[in-house]
Parts: sequence; structure tokens; C-alpha cells
Amino acid sequence: MIDSITIISKGGLVLYQFNQTTDENDKTNNAINRLVSEILLDPTKSSQRRYIHSSTVAEWKDGKDFVVVVLYPEVVLRGSKSTKWLSVLLDSVIGEYTIFNDANDEVVPDTSLFHDIFQILWKEALKEKDSFSKNIEPLNGNKEPLQRSRVQKNKGKEKRFWGEAKVTKEAMAELDFSKEPQGSSLDENSIALKEARAAYLPTSDEAPAWDEVENLDDEAQDDSGWGSSLKGFLDQMSGNKVLSDNDLDQPLQDLQQQLTSKNVASDIASEICQSVRSKLVGKRMQSFSRVKTAVRQALEIVVSKILAPKKAREVDPLRGVVSKRGGGLLSAKKGKKPFCITFIGINGVGKSTSLAKVAYYLKSNGCSPMLAACDTFRSGAVEQLNVHADCLEVPLYHKGYAKDPSAVANAAIAHASDQGHDVVLIDTAGRMQNNVPLMKALSKLVVENEPDLVLFVCEALVGNDGIDQLNMFNKALRSGGHVRQIDGIILTKFDTVSDKVGAALTMTHVTGAPVVFVGTGQKYTHLKKLSVQAVIKSLFS
Repeated sequence: MIDSITIISKGGLVLYQFNQTTDENDKTNNAINRLVSEILLDPTKSSQRRYIHSSTVAEWKDGKDFVVVVLYPEVVLRGSKSTKWLSVLLDSVIGEYTIFNDANDEVVPDTSLFHDIFQILWKEALKEKDSFSKNIEPLNGNKEPLQRSRVQKNKGKEKRFWGEAKVTKEAMAELDFSKEPQGSSLDENSIALKEARAAYLPTSDEAPAWDEVENLDDEAQDDSGWGSSLKGFLDQMSGNKVLSDNDLDQPLQDLQQQLTSKNVASDIASEICQSVRSKLVGKRMQSFSRVKTAVRQALEIVVSKILAPKKAREVDPLRGVVSKRGGGLLSAKKGKKPFCITFIGINGVGKSTSLAKVAYYLKSNGCSPMLAACDTFRSGAVEQLNVHADCLEVPLYHKGYAKDPSAVANAAIAHASDQGHDVVLIDTAGRMQNNVPLMKALSKLVVENEPDLVLFVCEALVGNDGIDQLNMFNKALRSGGHVRQIDGIILTKFDTVSDKVGAALTMTHVTGAPVVFVGTGQKYTHLKKLSVQAVIKSLFS
């Protein structure tokens, strides 16, 4: 048996620790401190993987930026026929903690969530220990295991075909793990599902981001206020003097420079400055707060106009679902066509996660969503969406891979109608905007299935490049004389783009498609609508 398992950073910080008994803590910490100081920090001993001191054995393996150490009594090493199961356990812990760590944004993640995962690894390791003990070849006496090994060796190596050899249907079926019965899900105790739930589901006391309200405090005069970057500009405007056009020229030039530095297009920046000018010229602003209030009101008018183009009212997923269902938060009638939302975008921008967030949002507001896996191109796409479906506890419709995405979407909509679901969220394959075959397949899916909404998912980090991407996708949807285009935009990683927030304004202004949601983190609740106050705060804080 072992005393403990500890995960430590390369700098010596304890990230996670499991002790067999609570009275072993001091012993474990002393042993770990000795190991770090005498072995791990000594470059001449970097290749060493076992260390014995005071009848305690320490074994360790390196992970990504961390080390996993197991401590056990020396008597176990001397009396056991094999400690290979410990090596297997160390490898498992390294693999699972790497996934857990990558799924968390915190510098030092909350490892209490990792404890459940480790308990599963520990139980599996104990089974491996028993298995290794039973399968150790006897040192004398019964030679049957050795004889069986020789028989297998004499059988010879199975012939393998390379190059242009034909792949059989049986071999393809064996490799296609998506072909499970409809409605199948991951084992409730599987490590993958536990990790996904820890990464995506909110804690019990965590409020969803869409309930947060942004307030702009005009009274604050320090760096905590929304207009901290405009303090010099605002100071010039306050006083007993009546403001003229000439008085505003230089301050507004500075304001326009501030806006363009945040990726706001020059014509939009000019429109914002003109609105501020009309609000201030001819006025006497005796106090700093009065100037700030006037500027805020001018900004709100312009930003609201940009963020809410004429068709913005139509792009409200929740309102659309409820309206098509017949009004009221009631269950949908079987046989009625559900509200359909198709998610499109280039590779790796977070379409599947954004789809899952919207599904969580709709489910939290009384809807009955179903996911449709229409990415039949990318390996692992169906399984990835299945993990989200299991976390959300909603059904997933799929037909595996190498299928016509349009046909899968059509079948999914029909199935949702039969089962009484009021909204279908359709996942599509990520594709670069210049990939002609995939863009044609996307156009076919949208034209044939006529979804109620087509949402373009884009990283906020790309800035104005997102406009080119969206225009190319719109061009593909309109190919062949069709008039359908993108209805709205979802911006991912919006919490990391303080210097590029203006791209959201520019994208909406140029394309006419409103920003429906922004992603502000990894959890399903990290989804919010882009408010005017949030944009102003990001532009001028």
C-alpha cells in the first residue's frame, strides 16, 4: 500500500495531495520537502526516478509543468513482486491532471474538483495491483504461463496490408465510435464526463453571466470609473465657459484616437465624436460629473444605434423559440416543427461550446432543446458534442460520419418534432472561408432546411479579420441566387479583448448582423448579451 500521492509544480508548490490517513500529513510534507531540495532541484540528479530515505520510498514522474510523487514504505518495495501498477497510476494521474489543468483558466486551479477524478483513478489502480499480482509468472513449479507464451510466439505475426490495400467495411465500422444507439450517453462514473462537468457546469452559488447588469457610475473620478481613460478630455470640458466648436476640436481628436486604438473603424469613431460634439457644444458644464453624464448619454445613443440594427429585434433565440411554440413557457406539441438554430464559422473558434452554452441558456429558460451533430467531416466531432449533451442532460441526434450534413439536419428536425422538442441546435463542421466544397455543403444545409436563425461564431480576438470571414460566409450562403444570410454573431473569448472591443461595433456596423451573445469564459453560464454599457465600459476604462 502507499502513504500518499502528491502533485507539485516544478517550483515546489503543492497542487494536490492524497493521504491514506490524516496523521500522515507531516510525514508526507517532510518527505516532499526533502525530495524537492535534495533531488528535484539538483540538475545532476534529474534522471533519478526513485529515492529512499528513512525507510520511505519516493517515486515520481514528470508531467507538463508539474511532478507527480508517490510515497510508500520501503518494505513494500522489498516484499512486492511488482510495483508496475504504481507506474501505471502515475501515468494516469499525469494524463488526467494535464486535461484538468488545461481546462481551468486559474493559475492555481481549485483541485477539490480533481479529487473525484483521482478517486476513480485510485480504484482502478487497486484493481490493476490485484491483476498484476495474479499474473506474475511463478519463479518455479508451474511453467504453464511460459509454455503459453511460446505457443503465441510460434503463431507468427499477423499479416498487415499497407499502401493501396482496400479497407474493409468491417474495419471502418470498428473504428467509427460514433455509431452508438440514439440516446446513448457516457457512463455516469466515467472520467471524461466528470472532467467535462467540472469544466463546463457552474457551481451551485454561481449566477449566470446573462443576469449580470452593467452600471456606469458618472460620479466616480478614479480608475475604477468607466471613463478613466477620458479623464483629461473630461477635465477640459468642465468649468464656467460655454463650449464652442473650437473648444471641442482638440479634445474630440484625442477621443477619436482613443476609439481607433480599440479597433473601432474610423467612420464609426467619427460618428461617435460627432454625437458627443452635438451634446456638448453651446453648453456650460460646471462640474466634472455633469460633463461625464453628457458624454455617456451621447455615447449610449450612438452605440445603441450601431449594436441594434433594424433587424436586431428578430434575432432573439429565446423569444423566437417561445413565439414559434405558441407563446408562454409551456411544453412543445409533438408534430410541430421546432425552432432551428444553425451554428457556423471557421475551424477552432468554439462553435460546439457556444452551441452548448446557448442550449444551457434556453433550457434554463424553460425550453426543451435537442442537439444535432451535423459535423460529419471532422473526426471526434460527434463524440465531443455527445459530451456536451450528457453534461446538459439533453438528447443528441447523430448519424455518424461521412454523411450528408443537410440530410442529417433534416432527419434531426423531424425527430425533434416527433419527440416534442421546441428547439434544435445544429452543429456544423468548421471550415475556412475559402474551402469551396465545404462552403457549398454549408449553403446546401441552410437552403434545404431553412433554419430560423443562422449564427456566425467568431473569436473576438481576430479583430477586424472577422469581418472578412463573415462576408465570405454570407457570400457562400447567397450563392446560386439564394437570399439567405447570417442573422447574428456570437463572439467568443470576449473577456480577453479589452484592446479590440471596437471590432464588435465595426462588425455589426459593416455587416448589419447584430452581436447576439458574447462568450466570457468556459462554463455554460459564461454567456451574455452585448450591452451598450459593457461596450462603453470596455472602450473607456
